[in-house]
Amino acid sequence: MINRIWRVLAAMSVVMSVAANAGQVADLYQANVAADSAQWQRDALLQVLVRVTGKADIATEPALASELKQASGYIKQYEAIRHAQGNQMKVLLDATKVNRLLQQNNIGIWGALRPDILVWFVQQDNGNRSFVRRSDDGLNAAMRQAFQQAGLPLISPLYDMDDLLNLSETDVWAGFWQSISKASARYNADVILSVTTDKVVQDNESLYRLSWQRQDDGRTYRDEVTAIDETSLMQRFAAVLAGQLAERYASVMTGQNSAEYVLQVQQLNSLADVVQVQKLLQQVVGISEVTVSRFDLGTVHYRLQSDVSAESLINALRFNPKLRIVLASNNMAESVAAVNAVSVPVLATFEYLRP
Repeated sequence: MINRIWRVLAAMSVVMSVAANAGQVADLYQANVAADSAQWQRDALLQVLVRVTGKADIATEPALASELKQASGYIKQYEAIRHAQGNQMKVLLDATKVNRLLQQNNIGIWGALRPDILVWFVQQDNGNRSFVRRSDDGLNAAMRQAFQQAGLPLISPLYDMDDLLNLSETDVWAGFWQSISKASARYNADVILSVTTDKVVQDNESLYRLSWQRQDDGRTYRDEVTAIDETSLMQRFAAVLAGQLAERYASVMTGQNSAEYVLQVQQLNSLADVVQVQKLLQQVVGISEVTVSRFDLGTVHYRLQSDVSAESLINALRFNPKLRIVLASNNMAESVAAVNAVSVPVLATFEYLRP
């Protein structure tokens, strides 16, 4: 029986060893811009470039200046949409062309698999601190919109009895991470933020101030932005945060000396599971080919051709909700060096989480 399944998989790997298409997640390469703008095509390309790279200042890259003037060449389709607040253009850009542009200029690409971000949000007004709980609150609405445009997956706490018994406004304001981590455990978030906002006066001007903390690898990072209104405040917050996360998780595609890796995936109990994981891997930015190289009692070895580093590949897969990392190679440098050897070692082992 096993031999029969293996023969089927071997045949499929020939048929299904196709080039991967980057950017398959909805809206990553889609822009919404003002229809009355004379440069709506440039605005659309710039919006997507910022989202895909995490670089708010991407327009200052000298190599991209000429391409922004020729934005029409990156547009696949567009649609005019009527809005009470003003007509807009819904624009879909060519993911392959956008990625190639960034690859040619050695700019990192942040794929669609991104960390879920849990935000504990406290506002101080006239000395009183309170959680920003209502979804229709202006600050929450502005944050949702800013995170969506930046491509940041947002998790808002329930602020129910369980949350409020474990966490207080003071805990968030002061950054008491033991309490924050305990309250956050139920949400299984990849990134946890304690966010506070108040008003300050600078140069005789009243401003909104937003401060946040996050922990990563045992270190606590703190940042702050100010703005004259809630919308601008949240846009700056999302832009800075996206830049920080992209710096860690974006992948630079070399386009030269493509590397070969092997991933081991467990808990694949059917042919449908094997195919589903192969499709998931094909959607990762930088993966050009995926084949099944070995099958053994629910465990499959996938051989990948990749234009990104081993570390970038693992980071990209870390946030896939259907794959849980079990074990990664202790020495990625050795794994990469072994590419030219007769056999390629397993870079990492994942467990398939069935829906």
